[in-house]
Amino acid sequence: MDMDTYDLMIVGAGPAGMTAALYAQRMGLNVVVFGDIAGGSTYMIEQLNNFPGFMNGIPGTQFGLQTFQQAQQEGAFFTMTRLESISYASGRFTGADVDGKSIVTPSVIAATGRTPKMLAVPKATLKGVHFCSICDGPLYRNKHAHLVVIGSDNAAGQHAIALSRVADKVLLVCRSEQLLMDDVYQKQIASKQNIDVLSGVEVLAYEGLDMIEGIMVRSLEGAEKRLTVDGVFLAVGWQPNTGMLDLAAETTTDGYLKTDDKLMTSFPGLFAAGDVRNTDMCQVLTACADGARAAKHVADFLSSSR
Repeated sequence: MDMDTYDLMIVGAGPAGMTAALYAQRMGLNVVVFGDIAGGSTYMIEQLNNFPGFMNGIPGTQFGLQTFQQAQQEGAFFTMTRLESISYASGRFTGADVDGKSIVTPSVIAATGRTPKMLAVPKATLKGVHFCSICDGPLYRNKHAHLVVIGSDNAAGQHAIALSRVADKVLLVCRSEQLLMDDVYQKQIASKQNIDVLSGVEVLAYEGLDMIEGIMVRSLEGAEKRLTVDGVFLAVGWQPNTGMLDLAAETTTDGYLKTDDKLMTSFPGLFAAGDVRNTDMCQVLTACADGARAAKHVADFLSSSR
C-alpha cells in the first residue's frame, strides 16, 4: 500500500468534516479528508433556509460545494474516496480506503453523519422506494404520479413539499397522530392542494413484483386498507454511519458516538463531530459548529501530546 502521513484524518466530507478541515488547516495542521461526495448529504437539501447569513436561503448543493472549495483553498487534501476501515496500533490511526491507499495520523475526527433507515416491512427493497426527493423526485415528473411520503419529521415535510411539484398527488403517512415537523413545514403542506396527510397510521407492507405498486396500512383502531402508489419516499429515522471504525469507542444504545465536552470519544485521539455523535440537534449549523470545535480540540490534543 501507499503510505502518507498527516496530522489529522477527517472521515466525512459533509458540513462537519469540511468545517473541521477548514479550521484545522487554519490552525496549521496538515489535514486529509476521506469522502466521495463533496458536501456529503447536503445535496439532499433543496433549499437551506435556516443557516445564518443567507437571507433567501441557499441550495444545499451550492452550500456544500462552496464549503468544500473553501476548505480546499485553505490546503486540506480531499481524497474523494470512501474510507473502508480505521484501525489503531503503536499510537497511530491507520485509515484504508476502498482503493487500497493507506494513510496514518495521530488523530481522527469522525464526521460520517448518519444514514436513513429502511422500513422493516415485507418487500422492503422493491424498486420505487426512495430516500431523496431532490434526487429521485424528478423521475416522476409528467407521469401523473401518486407518491407516498412515510414519516412525520422535518425531512418528511421537505420530501412532501418537493414532491408536490412533480406529482399529481402526495400522501404523507405517519404513525403519530400529529405531525412532528416544524410549524413552517406544516403551514406549507396545508397550503398545497395536492398534499394529503394520513396520520395515526402504520405501514404494514409494500406490494408489487419488482416495482412498488401499493402499500398496506393499518389505523390505530385496527382497520387495514391498501393504497395504490407509484413511489415511496422514506423519512422513518436514521442510524449512525460508523461501520468503518474498527475502534472500541463508547456509543449510545443506538450506536451514536459518545463524546466529552471537547468532542473526544472514549478512544484517545478519536474525536467526533456532527450527526454521528450523540447530539441533541442534527442540523447543518450544529454540524459546522461541531467541526470547528473538534478541530480546535484536536490541535490542543496534538500540542499536549508532543
